[in-house]
Amino acid sequence: MSRTLNIINCLLGIALIALAAGITSERLSSRLGNSFLGKSGKEAVAPPPVVSRIEDLSYYAPILSNGLFGRMSQGQLTPITNAAATAQAAPVTAPAELMLLGTAVGSFRETFALVRHMTKQEERVFRLGDMVFDAGRLADVSREKAHIIINNRKVELLTPMTPPLAAPPQPQPGTASGVTAVSRQGAGSYLIDQRALNAALDNPAQAMTDARLLPSQKDGKVEGFRATEVKPNGVFSMIGIKNGDVILRLNDLPMDSPDKALQSFIALKGQNRLKLDLVRDGQPVTFNYDIR
Repeated sequence: MSRTLNIINCLLGIALIALAAGITSERLSSRLGNSFLGKSGKEAVAPPPVVSRIEDLSYYAPILSNGLFGRMSQGQLTPITNAAATAQAAPVTAPAELMLLGTAVGSFRETFALVRHMTKQEERVFRLGDMVFDAGRLADVSREKAHIIINNRKVELLTPMTPPLAAPPQPQPGTASGVTAVSRQGAGSYLIDQRALNAALDNPAQAMTDARLLPSQKDGKVEGFRATEVKPNGVFSMIGIKNGDVILRLNDLPMDSPDKALQSFIALKGQNRLKLDLVRDGQPVTFNYDIR
């Protein structure tokens, strides 16, 4: 009997020892794990969050087209869009406020359009791709036309192709009517009536139709502009330019780009002297003008 009790006590002791060893091992491993994480400064990596799948609205279109919920539910799925967000913004400047005064057609970098803002009374030269004031980008330029892009549509700029006949200028006080605007003073020297010149430049839309300027190249570079279709009573004829003349310099400013050429003629207003260098019949010629 005592032997049986001793065996039972031994077995219970072994079981208690094993249980205590297991508990001790679990606590030690837990402490060792915490101390290791504290030393390394790293935290346990959390499992990545489950990202919910978001389908485009068109993904559910077959539900309606196939009539999944019966014949009455068949139809086309039309997304609701914000009209204010999708609508194109209206241009700040209306095309009617812009007037095409002249063009110069060459390569992409040498194609220009001179446009006047009728409200602001301002003229500027624009290249292809430039924003024409605040209306739209310059899309293409031809000999007599130019288009800008407004709301993804190509809009043609207004031009003074058929300008109304100007009323005969009223004689200024102290001057007699019938006096010519240009008078010759000597060889290559002329006198221009300042009031007549300013009156012609007061209407730049009309002035830019008084002649056509085409780039004249030499050795692959623009050396000046050849004048054609010069009107007898226009501003170009007033300063002595004839058909076939190649304008090289205006007041010593090289006419080697369309923007310089167009802006220089507009800037004649208010000048008191004018020096014009050109090629006529293959020979260089210089004209000097007093403007008063």
